[in-house]
Amino acid sequence: MRHVLGKKTLMTVINALAFRRLFYCSSVWSGISMKNVLKLQSVQNFAARIITSTRKYDHIQPILRDLNWLNVESTIKYRDGIMAFKCMNGYAPEYLCEQFILQSKIHSRNTCNRDKLAIPLCKTAAGQKGFVYRATSIWNSFSQDLINLNNLNSFKRLYKLSLLEQ
Repeated sequence: MRHVLGKKTLMTVINALAFRRLFYCSSVWSGISMKNVLKLQSVQNFAARIITSTRKYDHIQPILRDLNWLNVESTIKYRDGIMAFKCMNGYAPEYLCEQFILQSKIHSRNTCNRDKLAIPLCKTAAGQKGFVYRATSIWNSFSQDLINLNNLNSFKRLYKLSLLEQ
């Protein structure tokens, strides 16, 4: 089909059929093992090779960058970061927003970390794979420019650009 369809049409078909299923509920399964992330990455790499008509042994990172696609690990981080932004700005359900506590709510000292989130205590590695722990870590890694944004679309654009630069 790639010889019949144009690049833009192929991207639309792959987004509709493959990536919709690939990243469905990514926040739920984002704590999966690296082995499973690599399997998902190989699917994404295959889709990029179909669109750009590149060979199997060509390096994939420049191809993904040209397509403005994040790799699977960054996409999972991106989706968790968006959900953290929604929780911190009241765009998410209340039960989820209540899970995040600012350092300034815990104590009244004016420190440089007052805009950071309190990291939940987790005694196990499984607890650290939970959404609240991951989202808190991601939120605390944001620059002050990202934290101060109020517009979701601006946040998505700037956050994706920062992940593409990494």
